[in-house]
Amino acid sequence: MIYSKIDKFMVVLAAMLLIGTACGQDWLEGGNVRSYDRSMFMDPGIAGMVRWLDAPVDSYPWYSSDVKFYKQQVPYTTFSRYNEYYTTTGTSVVGGIIGNPSLFDITKEAPSRVYYGSGQGLPYSQYVSLLPTKSNDLWIQGTTNWTQYLVSPLGAVLHLVASVPVGGDGGFYEIIQTDTITSNYKTYQFYQGYNTMSFTAAQIGRHMLYFVVANQPSNVVVIDVFAQAPSTQYKTYAATTTMPTTYTVPQTTAAGGDTPVQIRSQGMRGYQVFLDENYIGTEGTGGDVLDGVFSFNVAGGQSHNIRVYDGQFNYPKIIYFERGVQKIINVEPGVAV
Repeated sequence: MIYSKIDKFMVVLAAMLLIGTACGQDWLEGGNVRSYDRSMFMDPGIAGMVRWLDAPVDSYPWYSSDVKFYKQQVPYTTFSRYNEYYTTTGTSVVGGIIGNPSLFDITKEAPSRVYYGSGQGLPYSQYVSLLPTKSNDLWIQGTTNWTQYLVSPLGAVLHLVASVPVGGDGGFYEIIQTDTITSNYKTYQFYQGYNTMSFTAAQIGRHMLYFVVANQPSNVVVIDVFAQAPSTQYKTYAATTTMPTTYTVPQTTAAGGDTPVQIRSQGMRGYQVFLDENYIGTEGTGGDVLDGVFSFNVAGGQSHNIRVYDGQFNYPKIIYFERGVQKIINVEPGVAV
């Protein structure tokens, strides 16, 4: 009986993965709204995995055949969800990968939650209860949370937290992925317990950081670093906002390219669509059928900022579009939280 349940779970999960990836699908979710949660209608045994699969984590094609995308300047909205984890006014690290480790008082600065690279989060108290006592752990410190994945603007300064059960000399490693792979290494003195160290995002590309103390490697934290485009190129919009009742429809900007895109919604009609913060149309107007589906084209082989506005909430996300491959984007009504 137990094995049959496991087999059933794996079949359902595999089917869901195929459905989600076969057509190049994605989901939009606003910064301060909770989107439709399809897991609420599913068996409790797979609901948690579904919520993890639907987590709105940025994903970039680092492991595709063409990684030129990382050289493009990106809008400030690319970094907005990670603002708590970095500063653009801190002191840069000089002469090393990180600043020298110093003691960190976990009793005074414990995080509320910790987030893994997948976007899955745990309350800090639960994380501590699951943590092996001899494990070296590495995190990026935020104002209230810790994370193991970050999208950072070039030149930003952030702080790392290392949990080191056995103090002493250790090696800190940095692997940088661009068109090629480069690596850096330096020895540091780590204190027993929690350490804090600064790090500067001084080069565009994917940075993978980890350390080794007493022959025990830590986990890897991943930092994707991009150059930010001048703010004058983009209009400012709140992550979640209510528009005035006298709102005037913005001027339409033509959208064209070699890659077809289709936005689908079961519960939203008449929503507005923005491409790279340029208004491109309203679902159900201008000859478009009022059916929750809006189609357009984008230039493929690069990332675009897609935003849907339903009259109350915004649903933004930076999405990479493979050239010539149709992308289906799902979005459902949010509720205030």
